[in-house]
Amino acid sequence: MADDDLGPGLDRAMWPLTVLATLFLGLRLYCKIRHRRPLWWDDYVLVASWVALVLSTALETVAVAQGLGKSSAQLVASLQDHHDTNDTNDNNDAVDVVVDAIRAISEYSYIAGFFTILAAMWGKASFALTLLRIATPGGWIRYAVWFILVTVLLVMGGGAVIQWVQCWPVASLWDHTIPGTCLSSEMVQHYDLFMSVYSGTMDIVLALLPWRIIWHVQISKKEKFGALFAMGMGVFAGLASILKIAALFAIGNPDMSTTVILFVFGTAEAAITIMAASIPVLRALMQRSKRPKAAAPRRDGEPPARPTTPQRLSQQKEADLEW
Repeated sequence: MADDDLGPGLDRAMWPLTVLATLFLGLRLYCKIRHRRPLWWDDYVLVASWVALVLSTALETVAVAQGLGKSSAQLVASLQDHHDTNDTNDNNDAVDVVVDAIRAISEYSYIAGFFTILAAMWGKASFALTLLRIATPGGWIRYAVWFILVTVLLVMGGGAVIQWVQCWPVASLWDHTIPGTCLSSEMVQHYDLFMSVYSGTMDIVLALLPWRIIWHVQISKKEKFGALFAMGMGVFAGLASILKIAALFAIGNPDMSTTVILFVFGTAEAAITIMAASIPVLRALMQRSKRPKAAAPRRDGEPPARPTTPQRLSQQKEADLEW
């Protein structure tokens, strides 16, 4: 039976992803501070995303300690065994232990799910804000990014709200001894399906938009493809969001072990989003540190020649890519 416990596997999946997201975000902030680049809104929003991810992972770990990952039958059996080792034979006490454990697992799981949605939503918003900084003012790409930013916030924000208002009073979500009115699990599943498909699709669109922005920049093909690859990492976050659809059947399922896959893909989506949003900035700042210093004056005392107009435009666009 112990081999059927998915909880330890959930911990082994979540924490490496969270640590990697922490590493990428930390390097992004370190490089910006080291190169004296001011922090902007995209940085602050990404930090908020990371905080939500850490809270989500920590809460999921607490839920695992309470028994998340075990099937309902396995959870009852393990709690019964634990109860039998104590010096009481009161069956009512045994039932109370099981009910309290299930209530605690449900409560921590709902709160963790809320922070998982926030982490993914804010990570996507951060990358969209970064794109707004390099998009040409007044161009259609800028309007497209604004549309994606606003709609993703609305759609995923709606999912975060539904996490709490699907039952009223809220405590009836995890405490079934409290009478309450709830939305049907099918309705919640359908909205989460829409949210996963839409947010995943927008991740992929945001990852492809830089091709239109960077393709005409006058830099070497190596630099161009390197920048496009770095900014296209959001595709993987989109795939994680879409793959999460396969785990939506866990919503409303009385067997809480089914939520493990949902948590894995949710954590992966948020963590990959943070990493994908950090890689382009890291790359640009690292490229900047490798560039030679400005040319020295000519031997005859004349200042170095000014770059041509196309060169100045290219340099300006490259500076934009450094954020």
